Amino acid sequence: MNDDGLYTIGQVARLAKLSVPTVRYYSDEGLVPPAGRSAGGYRLYDHDALDRLELVRTLRDLGVDIATIAQVLADPQTLIGVADGQIAALEEQIRTLRVRQAVLRYVTTGRTGSPGMARANRLARLPAERRRQLAADLVAEATRGLDMEPQFAAQLRSMLPDLPEDPSAEQFDAWLELAHQVGDPSFRESMRQAFERHATDRSSGAEQGDPESWAQAEQAVLDLAGGALADGIPPGSAAARPIVERLVTVFARAHRRSDDPRFRVWLAERIRIGADPRISRYWRLLAMINGTSPKPDPVPEARWFLAALERAAAKERGGAGAPG
Repeated sequence: MNDDGLYTIGQVARLAKLSVPTVRYYSDEGLVPPAGRSAGGYRLYDHDALDRLELVRTLRDLGVDIATIAQVLADPQTLIGVADGQIAALEEQIRTLRVRQAVLRYVTTGRTGSPGMARANRLARLPAERRRQLAADLVAEATRGLDMEPQFAAQLRSMLPDLPEDPSAEQFDAWLELAHQVGDPSFRESMRQAFERHATDRSSGAEQGDPESWAQAEQAVLDLAGGALADGIPPGSAAARPIVERLVTVFARAHRRSDDPRFRVWLAERIRIGADPRISRYWRLLAMINGTSPKPDPVPEARWFLAALERAAAKERGGAGAPG
């Protein structure tokens, strides 16, 4: 600093932690005009220039362009509006980076190769309404023209992905997996078969009861078959037989059917169709996307029950054909 309280360009650059060419550029752009010149014609800057340099440096660090910085320097009242604009721009950048991160993370799982990477990228960038429409189209296709139990049908149509504006990494990963699953023709066919069976049984009278009673029966499977799995009880063992009988009684009551061989064959077929891990995974992904608590995965328990039910039926057939 000289006797007049002025700094050379080198001094002000050092104090502002900027390079001399950068200070010269800002000065040439009119952002930080010199307060005067030395006898040799060199630029000199005062304390106000140093303050302006620090403001310019801060705004540049925050990603504000030169033209906008000039507006702020000309009218400090515009700073709040500029900050709001930068926040919005940063939020969009963050969303973009999260999309990129989610796509790359999905690729690392091995569920898609280079051909599927572009599709994953497109799916990740879909707007909210289109995301919901993908799942709505799946449900509409799977239930089109079928006579569904009204409460059950309404529940299906209401369960659509609702990815929040600021999703977590887990939610974005879940959305990508669900979107790929929805586009899988074999999965769509599996969903259609399950609902066709429901409609056929409903029209024939084989399917009775209501969603509440069906849910109670499903919970019984989780409790009883889950306990058998935890205790290591084999499906074909003598210890499994009373569990099977209790569960069959619960399902017969839930479907308002009599417990007879025909009902047991029907029940086994229903469990076989419903115990598709892809369908169970779909509901779990949907819960993750929507930020709700996922229901317990019923597939392991349902498969234990199915195996125990079939083995009990086989033993009865073998016993009936054995000599007395």
